Amino acid sequence: MVGNTKESTPTRTLTEKAYLCIKEGIVRGEIGEGVFLSEKKIMNRYRIGRTPFREACNRLHHEHLLEVVPHRGYLVPEMSLQEVRDLFELRVLVEGAVAELAAVRANTREVDELARLAGQNSRSGLSSKGGNNRAEVNKNFHLQLASMAHNRELLRLESSVLERSRRLAYNVARSIGVQRQELSLERLHRPIVDAIRRRDREAARQAVIHDIQQAQTILVGLAGRELGEPDGGAKRADAKAKLHESRTAARPGKHHN
Repeated sequence: MVGNTKESTPTRTLTEKAYLCIKEGIVRGEIGEGVFLSEKKIMNRYRIGRTPFREACNRLHHEHLLEVVPHRGYLVPEMSLQEVRDLFELRVLVEGAVAELAAVRANTREVDELARLAGQNSRSGLSSKGGNNRAEVNKNFHLQLASMAHNRELLRLESSVLERSRRLAYNVARSIGVQRQELSLERLHRPIVDAIRRRDREAARQAVIHDIQQAQTILVGLAGRELGEPDGGAKRADAKAKLHESRTAARPGKHHN
C-alpha cells in the first residue's frame, strides 16, 4: 500500500500540472477556440507526458472547457451568445444562494479577507504578457465568497462557472479591448461585503445579483457585438460547419487522440 501511494503521488502532481497549464491556455486564449488540441504540441509546450495530458483533458471535458469529437480528439469549443446568456443566468442562481449562506455562515476572518479582496485595484484590458488583472481580481473575490458558504458542492459548481466566466472576460478583452463603461470592481463588491458583515441575507443576495447583472450587461453586449461582426460571424459559421462535418463523418468505435 505504501509503495502504491509513492508511485501515484508523482502521477497526480503531473496530472495537476497538465490540467492547470492546459486550462490556463484555454481560458487566456493561448489555445484558440474551434481548435483541436495537438497532443504532441501540447506535450512539448508544457513538458507533460501522454497520461497526464489525457487525464487533464478528460477533467477539462467534464468542466465544459473541452469537447470530445470521436476520431478527432479534444476540441476547444466556441462560446455562443446563448451559452454566454445561460452562463450568467446560472451565476445569478448559484451566487445568489452563495451570498445568502455566506451572510449566515461566514466568520469574521473570512469577511475580513473578502473585504481585502474587494479593495484590490483592478486594471481593464490585457497586460503585455496577456494577463487580465480585472478578471483575476474578480475571480478571487467570488471564489472567496463561495468558500464562505461552507458548502463543498456549491464551491465546486461555482469554481467551474467562474472559469468559464473568466474565459469570456479574456475573450472580450482580447477582441474588443478596454471599455470605459466598466464600473470599478470595488464599487460593485463593497456592498456585498457590507451586507454580509450585517448578516443581511437578502441584501447580500441583491448586491451579488447587481454585480453579476452589471457584468452581464457589458460582456454579453460586447460578446454579441463581436459575434455579430460580418467577418467574425462568417468565421464562426465556417468553423461550425467543419465541426459538424467531422462529427457526421465519425463512426462509432474506439476513440483515438
